[in-house]
Amino acid sequence: MMYIIKGASLLVFLTILGIHCNAQVPQIAYTFENLNTSDDARRFHGRLHGTAEIVEMTDGNHCLYTGEGFMDLGFRGRDIGELFKKDYTISVDVCVSPDNALGTYSWLFALANGTDSYFGLINSAGNRDWYFEMKQKESESVKTQTGLTVNEWSNITIVKKDSICSVFVNGEKKSSESISASSQDVARAVATSYIGKSPFLGDHNMRDVLVDNFKIYNEALQHSSINKLSKRTRKLVITTDNDIDRKIVYRWEAKGNPIVTHKYTCDPAALVYNDTLFIFTGEDYQGGQPHYNIKNFCVFATTDMKNFWEYKIPLRATDFRWGEKNAAWASQVIERNGKFYWYNSSQTTGIGVAVSDRPEGPYKDALGKPLVTNADSFGKRHGWRTIDPTVFIDDDGQAWLYWGNGACWVVKLNEDMVSYDKAYGVKMIDIQGEMEFSFTEAPWIHKKDGKYMLSFAVGFPERIVYAVSDRPEGPYIYKGILNEIAGNSTTNHQAIIEYKNQWYFIYHNGGIQTDGGGASRSICIDKLEFDKNGLYKPVIMTTKGVDRIK
Repeated sequence: MMYIIKGASLLVFLTILGIHCNAQVPQIAYTFENLNTSDDARRFHGRLHGTAEIVEMTDGNHCLYTGEGFMDLGFRGRDIGELFKKDYTISVDVCVSPDNALGTYSWLFALANGTDSYFGLINSAGNRDWYFEMKQKESESVKTQTGLTVNEWSNITIVKKDSICSVFVNGEKKSSESISASSQDVARAVATSYIGKSPFLGDHNMRDVLVDNFKIYNEALQHSSINKLSKRTRKLVITTDNDIDRKIVYRWEAKGNPIVTHKYTCDPAALVYNDTLFIFTGEDYQGGQPHYNIKNFCVFATTDMKNFWEYKIPLRATDFRWGEKNAAWASQVIERNGKFYWYNSSQTTGIGVAVSDRPEGPYKDALGKPLVTNADSFGKRHGWRTIDPTVFIDDDGQAWLYWGNGACWVVKLNEDMVSYDKAYGVKMIDIQGEMEFSFTEAPWIHKKDGKYMLSFAVGFPERIVYAVSDRPEGPYIYKGILNEIAGNSTTNHQAIIEYKNQWYFIYHNGGIQTDGGGASRSICIDKLEFDKNGLYKPVIMTTKGVDRIK
């Protein structure tokens, strides 16, 4: 009887027999094709933790998806010590989902004995520098100064030859450094071996990444061999038959304006975080509503302005027990020090703030009470004057919170972002110049070329106008109309954002046919342009929307 054994199966067969062909053959390999957490030779039995799982891609390849968890590879120092006696190579394939964007300091793999001795492949916060680090007495790093492209497979290979350690990304050598620590001593001390987890308890797991072909060689691979690894990596697909990220509930390609058509959305705010544009909205409960009924908030995201996805509901009106149950009114999210702060209004009860470790949430009420109420909004008497917050952090680090209906008020936020400077107090923004209608609501603040640009709604039905100042608290000088009445929507709420070198105007109308209207609204996006004086050109609202970012 004849058996035909091909590829990786031959390597497994020879390993089982105790035959090791040293030339370019990994001594330890996890390709996950055996559909479990063992290495290919089935010598080490790993374990999945949290929501980590082995998934099948549309090309039949299997890989590890970390989700919110990680994988214990199952080997220890006694198993790998000899592999690091002289030269060695560690190679791994990784694909980062857009939902991660690598905003936190996290480890792709860690072979460690606590925090005193380890090997690690680490992403610095912001996806700006992947580096290999080894620690014996002191930590020694080989930094690539390179980020990874989101939603694409990348190969990272670490080669140690003599005392020189080099890191390659997609076949290209990024950096080399002399390492003084004894690799074998560090390897012999390994007590834990992880994919997706750091030995430091305070670090985040490397969540929502695909990992494949984790391999350790007891030789320094040549550049030609590393290029072969990289070419194979580029052939891997990033798609699955089933959506492996349970936090994403819907994906679609926008066909124009409105960009969201599977539900009714209103009052957009926008945040650029790493490579991703996040859009936060309220959700009008249903079509054809005669009155506002907004029970929860939504968060959508894109990396190319055409392909979008929606996350699970991150925050509900009822999460603010002091608020109104169906008044998830206009809001804005901002990031500071690795936390995301969501300022939102609840009709007559004031403005609250929720906080999360990630832009998509989930968010929790940070205070258990409003941050500002009608008592802070002096000079007006109607009950819904403390609404529509907008927030930004100035170049000097000072954070400012604006809000208002009937007038615009401002406070200086403290460093904690959940309290404000009582000594500065609350100021009413002075908007100078002749306007056809007075300030209604929907302020949005941003800074460009040293100028503070405050846009807001006037009249009812509303149009968006704007004013400019040299100081964040004003006075502001009125400049003109930015956006006309948004069709059959009496309200008009905007977000202004720069993303990938293009400015965008994000707003709502009542454009879903046939049940769209003033209380059943829809998010739209059009281009925003500036004139030669750095002032806004009027926005042209379109049904075509914006082009895909290539």
